[in-house]
Parts: sequence; structure tokens; C-alpha cells
Amino acid sequence: MGDNHMDEKIKTLIGYIKTVCEPDLDRITSFVLGIVSASLQLPDKPACPYCGCSHTIKYGHRNGKQRFSCKGCMKTFMHTTNTLMANSHYTRSVWHGFIQDTIQGVSLDDSAGKFSFSHQTAFNMRHKVLMALQDMLAQTPVLLSDISEFDETFVLDCYKGSPVPESAGRGARKHGAKAAKRGISQEYVAICTGIQRNGGVVAETVNRAKPSSDELSTIFDGHIAGETLILTDGLRSYNILETLADCKVMDVNSEGGRGIFNLNTVNSLHSYIKKSYNQYCGVATKYINRYNALFSVAFRCADSLKDALFATLGNIGKSSYWHGVKEIRNYQLVIL
Repeated sequence: MGDNHMDEKIKTLIGYIKTVCEPDLDRITSFVLGIVSASLQLPDKPACPYCGCSHTIKYGHRNGKQRFSCKGCMKTFMHTTNTLMANSHYTRSVWHGFIQDTIQGVSLDDSAGKFSFSHQTAFNMRHKVLMALQDMLAQTPVLLSDISEFDETFVLDCYKGSPVPESAGRGARKHGAKAAKRGISQEYVAICTGIQRNGGVVAETVNRAKPSSDELSTIFDGHIAGETLILTDGLRSYNILETLADCKVMDVNSEGGRGIFNLNTVNSLHSYIKKSYNQYCGVATKYINRYNALFSVAFRCADSLKDALFATLGNIGKSSYWHGVKEIRNYQLVIL
């Protein structure tokens, strides 16, 4: 009965993302593209993305795109410089649609068919989007405050797209297979999460099995505000969080789950992550933190909790969120 009820809640959540969240999706899309609005006309003479100087002139064309020259630093640039679309052959409208597909969990093959490009191109574009979202969360870190819930969820390690190394100590699994051992073994990768009620989300993977105090400190250092009430399931490792900020860690089990002492919000986040993870038929463990960034943003979107974050999305300034295809295979990979 409980599982069916949770399934319905997750279906409602995913449906909400696909229908109600269009303005929020546009803002996220605008950030990744590095423009104020997907429908906004590009400026005739944009400021230099390198030095910020507004004294720029048109400087011919390159590959059919307008080029500009900065009188301040004497560098040349285009409208797409330092944005996700840099060096891309595809238009802003294609990227706009693809980013929304990524946030909504549309499969690579469906997106490839929709925009008439190959599966490999869709894979490369998706990971460029994921890396940009990862950079976004790194440069505008989430600060959890008030009442926040902390817990971890587990997914099986995955070597999707590459052979299983001998160090894994197991053979290849089929989709849907279970771990060889019962319980939380080294075959499981932990996704450690913190979520503020009516606030932001932090989700990151740095370990297998249960997280240690040092691992939790690595993940949440700088993400907890003072006077925060942290609710956990009693895992002692979370007590380290009290040393990171002037906060209070409480075990909801000691309060009998009464009143505010519950982990309903973080459990809903975990259910959403698991449903999305299963929808992708697993995610290669080395890329899991990229998808953690996506899950954090998508869950925020569904709960309309990103107003403060969205205020910074329209202007990327001198920051560069462009990543080349070669970086996809080696940028901030998770090695466990």
C-alpha cells in the first residue's frame, strides 16, 4: 500500500516537472545557454566575455556567425563564446529543446530522433549540459538552513559502456540484476543528500557503502548555515556536521517521528532519484555526480524552490561553462 502511494507521488512529481515547470525550465535553459532568455534577441554589440568591456565592434563572420572584436583586451569573440553552444553546429533553438529534454528525463534515442542527430551526438550534448549544471552548483553553492533533512540512498555500482575491471571483483550484470551479497555491501554506491524543507538540495557521491564522518564532511562543508536543525536517521557519522557550522543534529528516531521530526522530504527526493535512475537503466558510476546535479536541479524545479538561484542565471559574466567533447571522458569523474 505504501509503495503504491509513493509511486503515485513520484508519477505526480514527474508529471509536474513536464507540465507546470515551463518558466523554471526556461530559466535553467537560459543559464546553460548563457543568455537571458531563449526567445530574447541577441544584442547587436555584446560586452566582451573576457574583460567585460562594452567597447566592442563587429569583426566579420566565422562559420556564418557574427564575430566581434574587443577594443579593451583586443580579443575576438562571438555570441556563443563561453557558453554551452561554443563550437557547436546546432542552433540555439535545438539546444533549448535538448536541455529541456535532459531536465525532463527524455531518453537519448528519443532526443536524437526528435532533433535528427546521432545517439553519440545526443550523448555528448547531454554530458555537456550535465557538466554545465555541475559547474553551476559549484559556482553558486546551495546553503541549507532552517530545518534540513540528511540521509543517504544507495544504487548498485555500474560500468555501463565499458568492461567491468578486475578490481571490481565481479562479472558483468544484466539490467535489473541484484547485488551478490545481501545488505549494503561494497557493490553499492552511496548518494549522500541534504535537503532543506522549502529550500535547496545537495546530492553528491564520494564513497561506497555507508559514509564515514570524513566523507560527509567533504560533501557538506560549506553547505550548512548557522542555527540549522539537521534531522537524520541516527547514523553517528552525521554528528560531524555540528563541527562544520553552528547547527544541531537530531535523530528523528529518538523523537518517535512526531511533529516535525521526520524524513519525509528527503525520502521523496530519494524516491525521485531511484525512479530517474531506473528510467536511465542505470548510470555509469564515474558520471554519477553529473546526474546528481541534474536530480538536484530537477527536484528543485518541481518544488519551485529556486528563486534565489534563478536570479543569477541570466548573466554568466566572465565564467565559462563550455566543455569540449574530449572532457566528457575525464571531467570530474567519480573513481571509487
